[in-house]
Order: sequence, then C-alpha cells, then structure tokens
Amino acid sequence: MSFRKLTSIAFIIAAALCTLSCKEDEDSTVPPSLKGSLAFNLPEYIQPETVVKMVPSGVTHPDGGEIGYYWKVSPTMKKADTTRFENGLDKNGNPSDGSFTHKFSDTLQTYTVQGYAYAKGYSYVSKTSYTTVVKGGIDGSITNLVFKGLPVITAGSVKYPYVTIGSTDWLCRNISNASAGAPFDNSKAMEDVFGRYYSYEEALEVCPEGWQLPTEADWLEAAAAAGAEGAEAYDTIEGVAAALMGNGYFNGDLMWEYWPEVGEITNATGLSFIPTGYATLGAKASSPQEDENIDNRYPQAQFHGYSEYAVFWTADLVEESEGMAYYRYLISEVPDLMISMGDTKTFGAAVRCVRKK
Repeated sequence: MSFRKLTSIAFIIAAALCTLSCKEDEDSTVPPSLKGSLAFNLPEYIQPETVVKMVPSGVTHPDGGEIGYYWKVSPTMKKADTTRFENGLDKNGNPSDGSFTHKFSDTLQTYTVQGYAYAKGYSYVSKTSYTTVVKGGIDGSITNLVFKGLPVITAGSVKYPYVTIGSTDWLCRNISNASAGAPFDNSKAMEDVFGRYYSYEEALEVCPEGWQLPTEADWLEAAAAAGAEGAEAYDTIEGVAAALMGNGYFNGDLMWEYWPEVGEITNATGLSFIPTGYATLGAKASSPQEDENIDNRYPQAQFHGYSEYAVFWTADLVEESEGMAYYRYLISEVPDLMISMGDTKTFGAAVRCVRKK
C-alpha cells in the first residue's frame, strides 16, 4: 500500500474521531462553579496528639443555597468525613457550620488535610494544606545527635547537654528561652526543636544563669579543637566545618546535605551544629496576640536557610559599625567556619551559650 493511501486512510479516521469527539463535547456540559475560594486554619507545625478545629470559609452558593463540607486527612483517614450536608445539618441532624475537628497522632510526620465545599449541580471547591507533627527535647524530632553520656543542665523545662572544650563548657543544643526571640515559622511547637531565633540584644539575656554568649575568643578555642591551626579573630577559619556539624535528622530527613568539599561529618567537637538557618525579625508587635499555636512577638518575621545555614551570635560588637554585631556561621557546601555581621535589633540567629570553668 502506498504512503499516499495510508495518509488518506489516516485522514479519514482522524476526521471521524474528531466528529465524534466534537459531538460528545457538544452534548456534555461542565457544571457551574461555587463562588470563592475555600479557606481554613491549620498550623504548619503541631505537637503530638494536638487537636485542631478547622473552620471553613470563603465559599458561597451562587443562588444563595446551602453548601456541604467534607474532609480527609492523609495518611490516617481511609475515607472522608462529611461535617455538613446540603441541608445545613451534620450526620447527627444538628445544625453545622462545616467545622472539622481532628486529633492528630503522635507519629512524627507531615499530614495532608483536604477540605471540600460542594453543592448539587455545581463543581466542588477544594483546598489542600499540610501540617507536620514535631516533638521537642533531646529525644524528639531531631535524632542521630550523640548526647548519650554527656552532662546535662535544665533551664526552665528544657534540657541541654554540654561538652567541655579547653577551658569552656558549650551547650550542644540551641537555646529555646521563650521570653524572647521567635520560633521557626513563628510556630510554638518548633521552639524546643530548632531553638529560637534572637536579635543580638535578646541573645545577651537568654542564656541560663551562669552561662553567657560566646566571645570570638571562645569561637577560636572551639575552632582549635576542630583542627584549626593559627586561626585569627574575625576571619574565616578554614576546614573545620565537618568537626562542628552534627549529622542530625529532622523527622527522619537528613539535615546537612552531603558535599564533597566538606566531606564526612564527624562532629569531632561534639557541638552538634545543625542547619536551622536564620531570621529577619522585623519589628516587635506592640501587643502580641495570644494563640495556642503561633508566637506573634515578631509577626512579620521571615525565616531563611533551613538545611543550608547554621548561624550563631557571638558576644562581640562591631566597633567600626554602630548597631552591628558579629555572628559565626556554617554553610552546607563550604568546609569553613565563617563570620559576618548583623543588625543588633532585626537580624535573628540561634544562640549557643558557654560557661567558663
């Protein structure tokens, strides 16, 4: 059979399929949509077995009719739960606004919550949100850091292991003093997981009694324990990152990505630095709103560099730049301990405290 005949047959078949398809399109109609976008509250991070009430809003019926709502949480719910039918009642026959209350489990993982607004004859409107169950403490969401056998102090309700380097004791966890600073993503559940992010002015005040913010001299002593030779103050300290980094996991996910330049993480110093990033805090709220899940002390705070940067204040001000202080930091792909400066009021960094022996 010639190529021309094959082409002609193919054209006839294609034309027939197009005719059939076009007829089906003409016969089928797309249901109209409900008005608006579905919204509901869901904290980004929560503690184990937290009960969350999600209140739907934002969707209305074009004809003023009733709207129903149903919900599903993955991976824990096998089927959806309808909280309001189109008659405005719940499954027990009581008036309902469609709110959905769910108790999350104690499994440390991310959960997907899907909410749906529906009405007969209309396309449903949906929203998908996520929340992650986290746990603070030495044996919480952060794992694989070797604290066993280390001495521990307790400040408030938080336990901090510490190691001794030269003449100085160093805490091995970031400070989570809730009297100041901001937790990651302003989530209260995260404050004893990553620690909090403090301005320099706050950092001077949050260490436990008898402990203080490390000076540049303290950082040089730690760097020497990490293998640095002849390191100079206020300068990059080369080749010590692997000995300072802790090979931690957050809810089972590796925190420091492997980079050949850094090599195998040894945590030889025991300091267990993890990449919790840094924050731009912005202005404090004049009257923070009370919320069981959200810390609103810095309502416009933004958080950067998770899984890439470990950033810590030093006690040293920058003499030539008013309102600036030094901080030390690590980057995932760089083998060095670096130094920079941040605004004392608006830059947010983690705090590790030291105690002289």
